[in-house]
Amino acid sequence: MAESKPTMYFDTLPPDAVSPELAPVIEELGLEENCRELAMQGWTVVRDVADPDFNEAFRAKIMEIAGNAGGSNMLLAKDPIFAEAIQMPKLLAMAEFSVGRGFLISQVAASVRPKGSPAIGLHADNNWLPAPFPAHNMLMTGCWACDEYSKAGGSTLVIPGSQNLRRHPTADETANLTGAIAIECPPGSVAMWDGNLWHSNWPRELDGERVVCHITYTRLMMRPVEDYNDHADALIDSHGETMAQLLGREDFLASPTGADYSKLTQTFNNAKR
Repeated sequence: MAESKPTMYFDTLPPDAVSPELAPVIEELGLEENCRELAMQGWTVVRDVADPDFNEAFRAKIMEIAGNAGGSNMLLAKDPIFAEAIQMPKLLAMAEFSVGRGFLISQVAASVRPKGSPAIGLHADNNWLPAPFPAHNMLMTGCWACDEYSKAGGSTLVIPGSQNLRRHPTADETANLTGAIAIECPPGSVAMWDGNLWHSNWPRELDGERVVCHITYTRLMMRPVEDYNDHADALIDSHGETMAQLLGREDFLASPTGADYSKLTQTFNNAKR
């Protein structure tokens, strides 16, 4: 019997829709309200992404790697715990809802901000996209709060409603921060937002450090911030199919011999979901 070819999708889901394939996962993980918040307000907080023991080990590893430097990037290549973190079920489900099936990992970085650390400046993460931004979200950033997130502790600030403007902030808007609010949440939570949302951080006023892992997922056609080509084979051998997808090995766009047309229909279908 001849092998049947997958059916090509011709419809595209609206930006705020949960696909029928993803819906049972979202329900099982209790993420319905998070999906609604991300779609309606451009940001949400997902709690209990991992257990407290993992969060403690995660924070310790970030401090070991980045504590003295204040930050580090390319973390997938520096310790297996980061591969485990980016594949947490709640993060994968929210990424698929936000930036579509077949999504990629774009960046895994860390920041360690002590008392007195200044704000980084208001911006939208769609920094390499011209305005107006697309109706469908192109990238989703998750800030894994290893410590309690509070305004005094230097947490992320967001400008509610800014995601609907679908543009970058002006110099005056960046300076004034009109309407800014703090994201506050307990350790082990991940504050996440779409690429349209204007955000920055509050200056840290407390002793100690704010330790955060910054995880960015993108739609499958977007160019990632970090290039893991030299590490991809080892990462995929260690972590399997999900890692292969995150590193672009499961779509027809990334192939050492050119486009892999055996994956064309799958890739086109993923792009519409």
